[in-house]
Amino acid sequence: MPPYDGATIAMYNLAESLTMSGAEVKMLSFNTKKHFTDINTIDGELLEKYKPETVYLDASVKIMDAFLNLFKKNESYNIVRFDTENFHRKLTEILKSETFDVIQFEGLFLSPYLETARKYSQAKMILRTHNVEWMIWQRLSDASTQPLKKKYLSFLASRLRKYEKESINKFDAILALTPEDKKLLLSEGCTIPIEIAPVGLNTMKYEDVRISNQAEDISVFHLGSMDWLPNIEAVNWFLKNVWPQVIAKTEKINLYLAGKNMADEYFHIKTKNVIVEGEIKDSKKFMSDKRVMIVPLLSGGGIRVKIIEGLAAGKVIISTSIGAEGIAYKNGENIIIANTPEAFADALISCLGNPQLLNTIATNAQKLARNHYDNNEIGKRVINYYNKLLN
Repeated sequence: MPPYDGATIAMYNLAESLTMSGAEVKMLSFNTKKHFTDINTIDGELLEKYKPETVYLDASVKIMDAFLNLFKKNESYNIVRFDTENFHRKLTEILKSETFDVIQFEGLFLSPYLETARKYSQAKMILRTHNVEWMIWQRLSDASTQPLKKKYLSFLASRLRKYEKESINKFDAILALTPEDKKLLLSEGCTIPIEIAPVGLNTMKYEDVRISNQAEDISVFHLGSMDWLPNIEAVNWFLKNVWPQVIAKTEKINLYLAGKNMADEYFHIKTKNVIVEGEIKDSKKFMSDKRVMIVPLLSGGGIRVKIIEGLAAGKVIISTSIGAEGIAYKNGENIIIANTPEAFADALISCLGNPQLLNTIATNAQKLARNHYDNNEIGKRVINYYNKLLN
């Protein structure tokens, strides 16, 4: 499917980096009810380059299925929702007609198809872990203040953790997005090779970005999928705990909220200086006239693709430690870390009237993106890793 959120952007960006390094890439993916896309509307260049095929899936949470799953000891509801006979059939069809050196599984949710892939292919089976999945759910549980919800999220996390532990060593190797994820996987008993390959992007696309010298008024933005629980939690926390402190001290800061699948309630916000954009078509254009990106995540895992985009675009990023996990940042040099409402509000206010601070961090942010997250270099690293596994 075309890139529409962090996971699919990460997938397409790696595919691009691999083709830049000389690999041939074919894609098979779900076309979900939630994000259904007519394949005929996909950019012709992508169709030619990756020859994508899709299988329809309604992966929405069904209350009765979720309830009945509580009584199935060896199943994770997070996983079984993605296990369908149609996908097994399509995968079998492709593997019977084509030969591959590597089959890369984009996330733990595709692990039910490992046995089918092994049956019909001699390729190396690589799991690309976008996150340590159970950790996301555990963090959501830890952050919840509702006892019943807290207990259920913790239950989902424990089931997913058990499944993850049992599954990861069935692959031939792992691509982890962050050093933190690699460390956690090793602590969970991973014994197969792990290589770190962060999300990359074509940094040349941001060569035309110019840093503004204006700092008397600041536009702040949050950009992220608003059907992902950690993002919903983050935005709600920010609006409730941080923004009132900012507005109490100054009205020279405007907040823009953007992202797909934003709930109707956000469009009815009456809070001062908050502008809700909803889904946008061009993230680079949206970011172009705004100085500061906020990433107030309290849960989640892996690496934030939007942070890497923000770095490349020369944005001043204010994030929690969890939000910036996996990024090779230096606090106060190329990103600002704030873990409390007070620290977040103070960081935003300190940017007002301080062009030197903004320009220094923005310039260093671009350097970080170009030195650590350029697609060309990441593709070479992954290809070298795969060649070692194949030889």
